[in-house]
Amino acid sequence: MSTTERTRVLRRRMVVEARRATIEHGLHGFTIEQLCETVGVSRRTFFNHFASKDDAVLGIEQGATEELLAAYVDGSLVPADLDPLGSIVALAIEHVHVVGIDRADEALVRRVFEREPAMVAKFLAAAEVQLAAVGQAVRQRFGWTDPDDRRAQLVAEAAAGLLKVSAGEYFDDAFDETSGPTFDALLTENLRQLRAAITTTGQDHTA
Repeated sequence: MSTTERTRVLRRRMVVEARRATIEHGLHGFTIEQLCETVGVSRRTFFNHFASKDDAVLGIEQGATEELLAAYVDGSLVPADLDPLGSIVALAIEHVHVVGIDRADEALVRRVFEREPAMVAKFLAAAEVQLAAVGQAVRQRFGWTDPDDRRAQLVAEAAAGLLKVSAGEYFDDAFDETSGPTFDALLTENLRQLRAAITTTGQDHTA
């Protein structure tokens, strides 16, 4: 296992244990020191990865988004020949691979929100910040520097909608993860359907 992979595994352990502790004790029912002891890391190591206990619970890693978006902008993360919407979908898939989101994680997050409803607002606020950062990265990647140019925002919002629909289907209790598509495949197929819907004319659906 490479150093990068070991770091990802460690971060995931901290996130999972932070969520489990929140579900069992509440957000204020355990300390960072107790979390570090459970995971087997130092307080310094914890703060190398997360700015706060809240961030650990939400899975918001220090500098992770900035690094991912920088690689997206310079073309080293996803193919340079992708169009704006396709490039964001590819970015989202890379992000899922990095953080390792699965149905077990989603179930933990649901229980965290049930135990600590205030975390929902923090999660949504973080999502808004990330969406704005993605929009800015799109501007830089495609050279849309005019402040009145809304294309980057529109593309980012469209990608966010695709992710919401795809995640809703993938994490639905009725979804069969043994025979159903992977999240990557589901997101890619939903992108294809969106493109097809955009190019559909009145004659296409009346014929």
